[in-house]
Amino acid sequence: MSAAGWVEIDESAIAHNVRTIRAELGENVEFCAVVKADAYGHGIDIVAPVLAAQGVTIIGVASNDDAAAVRRAGFTGRLMRVRPGGRDEIGDGIRFGVEEWIGGAAHAGIVGAVAAAQGVRMRVHLSLNSTGLGRDGIDLGEATGMDAVTGVLADPNLDVVGLCSHFPCEDITDVVEGASRFDAETRAVCVRAGAGDRIVRHCATTFAALRVPASRFDLVRIGAGLYGDTDAVGGVLRPAMRVASRIAAINPYRRGSTVGYERWHRLDHDARLAVIPLGYADGIHRSLSGTGEVLVRGRRAPIVDRIAMNSFLVDVTRIDDAVAGDEAVLFGRQGDQTIASADVEGAHGHIAADLYVAWGRLLPRRRVVGDG
Repeated sequence: MSAAGWVEIDESAIAHNVRTIRAELGENVEFCAVVKADAYGHGIDIVAPVLAAQGVTIIGVASNDDAAAVRRAGFTGRLMRVRPGGRDEIGDGIRFGVEEWIGGAAHAGIVGAVAAAQGVRMRVHLSLNSTGLGRDGIDLGEATGMDAVTGVLADPNLDVVGLCSHFPCEDITDVVEGASRFDAETRAVCVRAGAGDRIVRHCATTFAALRVPASRFDLVRIGAGLYGDTDAVGGVLRPAMRVASRIAAINPYRRGSTVGYERWHRLDHDARLAVIPLGYADGIHRSLSGTGEVLVRGRRAPIVDRIAMNSFLVDVTRIDDAVAGDEAVLFGRQGDQTIASADVEGAHGHIAADLYVAWGRLLPRRRVVGDG
């Protein structure tokens, strides 16, 4: 590629991950593939056709841009929003057939009003705060909680097809406790609705679905697992993203020289420093300054300066054969070495998705096909 950096997306890895997770879940749990944030930066245009080919029938989106991209990619199945939508986006989402996430009693009134104005009965998923996330959803621990649920169920403009929640922690004990409460509360709601098994119950995303079978209920929402960003099934999932650049220049500097803006680092040895032509404008966050690494010729090279807007430096002193033009891998595999999510999280101090979602949306992407 002629760009300073690029992202490779392995379609075969995504297909492998779908098959692997489905085998783990069994046949009685519906699989919702989450492609919010342009498929976690992997590109809906790349991911959605793979999902359709694997027989996925429901996709989770956040924005209407995501919904539009899924439809452009040819997906004709169900779409579910995985967060509460604003009034205008709810109205616009109708044209894509988006099933809305109800984030509370007042929010239900907004969704119902939009549906009434558009002359439709909208399919919705009612969020309960069963797991204690405290982000959205009706809390049945409150005295008015069940009355609020009853009001939503009675709205003639809303067709409640799902009851949902979301776990706050990737912790087995926390998930078990939250799933138990969700089970009890949703059973009570279904009795109140006289719904039998018509209403689908779902609260598990990747970690919970793969580690706590009791959390699966009728449907699971798989996001990170699609892209291989979890070890919840023992490392058998395959990361689908690889981020790379090329060394632009290499120069020698003596011990004691300072490196980067604000003389951020002082060399404690004679060094060869390589310029990587990416920076924080490309999503290479400054938190990686002095903590991150890249791969050059299959070996690790540390980031030694404070990352600038369009460049940063790595120390290739121990990689004697490194030259300008060599590929530098910021995320993914090169040779028998890998910069994995755990490496990025250790350097960044936060989840890897905080970075790779941006990389995939800021840098040019291309499809690749791995080993199947």
